Amino acid sequence: MIALEVIIDGDNCWPDLKDGFVTGEWVGIARLSNGTALGNATVTARIRLPDGQTVLAETTLALLETAVRAFRAAEGVI
Repeated sequence: MIALEVIIDGDNCWPDLKDGFVTGEWVGIARLSNGTALGNATVTARIRLPDGQTVLAETTLALLETAVRAFRAAEGVI
């Protein structure tokens, strides 16, 4: 199972990163129609790091939709 922590107010949400982290840039996003073992869709973000490396981060489409709905609700946009 792919877990996704959704934080509505992200200010200081990850104190374990206060001493440093690498910031990447989203350069692509793709839907994989059968991304899970059960055949459900997933979404993969392609992230470019400053040193040129690429990271792929994946979650289910359902979890991403839930997160976006929560963020939109927090913005007052339903």
